[in-house]
Amino acid sequence: MISVIVPVYRVEPYLNQCVESILCQTYTDLEILLVDDGSPDKCGQICDEYEKQDCRIRVFHTENHGLSAARNLGLQYATGDYIGFVDSDDWIEPEMYEVLLRKLHEAEFDIIVCGYVTISDKKQVEWKPSEMVCDHDGALAFLINEKINNAVWNKLYSKKLLQRSQVNGALFPEGRNYEDVAVLHRIVDEAKSIAVISKALYHYRIRLGSIMKTYTVQNLMDYADARLARFFFFKNEYPVLYQEKKEKLLLFAGYGISKVWRWWYGCSAEEKQEYNNKIKELLSFTKENIPLFGYSSWPITLRLSALFMHSSSNFSFAIIYALNQVFRKLWPEKSNVVLD
Repeated sequence: MISVIVPVYRVEPYLNQCVESILCQTYTDLEILLVDDGSPDKCGQICDEYEKQDCRIRVFHTENHGLSAARNLGLQYATGDYIGFVDSDDWIEPEMYEVLLRKLHEAEFDIIVCGYVTISDKKQVEWKPSEMVCDHDGALAFLINEKINNAVWNKLYSKKLLQRSQVNGALFPEGRNYEDVAVLHRIVDEAKSIAVISKALYHYRIRLGSIMKTYTVQNLMDYADARLARFFFFKNEYPVLYQEKKEKLLLFAGYGISKVWRWWYGCSAEEKQEYNNKIKELLSFTKENIPLFGYSSWPITLRLSALFMHSSSNFSFAIIYALNQVFRKLWPEKSNVVLD
């Protein structure tokens, strides 16, 4: 059986499409855990109605503690041998879990990854990875090279794998955003083998007001911390692989720090007060690890950001913020990929 965990918060316009797409799966041996994370709209009522209609659905109502806590709660009560995650404003293709489980059983893989479609108000972009299988070491290298994406939702996992990946009894770090980035390297590290299929079976919705598109100081710091956590994980746990992939790992960390620099100037003074020490930490990391203009293989926008990331002056923040706004207006089609 597959347990599908769906954290629910402020997604009333999208929740029906999400749940219906799971109920309509061609693989029917499902347990669907809807975790109402204290949603202030009618999401809780919608979840309860679905629970009455289908015995495969279990609903949990909690106070609002965030996406990580909701996922952890779902994992705590999941009874399936395999685990899938679906965000409540997204939806999946009818055959998604049948296809993923069939592939998983071919060689008892620990993780199966599929392609996905990113959907915004203006366009759709399909991510179709190359089909491949890899062992533990290959999977870590693929993750560094971003041949395996950083989200947890377009994947199917063995439950035992996720249990081995937990720290202090929890998989996802509670009270933080960008939790997928913060934990995926730990999950992949526990896997003996992974398979990737190219078919796009998951639909990921980008919407204004979502966590990923909200530039508060807390979100910026969580983004940087999650990426730095991966950098230090490989540096400390796999020093040989770290030396081979150092430039790529610094690229990954550099994007995290760059995002702080690009949006810091636009955040309120009240938000910034408690994060001065954190800015100093990011500045210190940049000076110690990143050349003044980054590496020649990096995108020019990040190389330009690297120059300003070597200074924490208000002038540095203001200039890079202004350049970021100009770039987004001139090339909006690239902003999601390059700047966000």
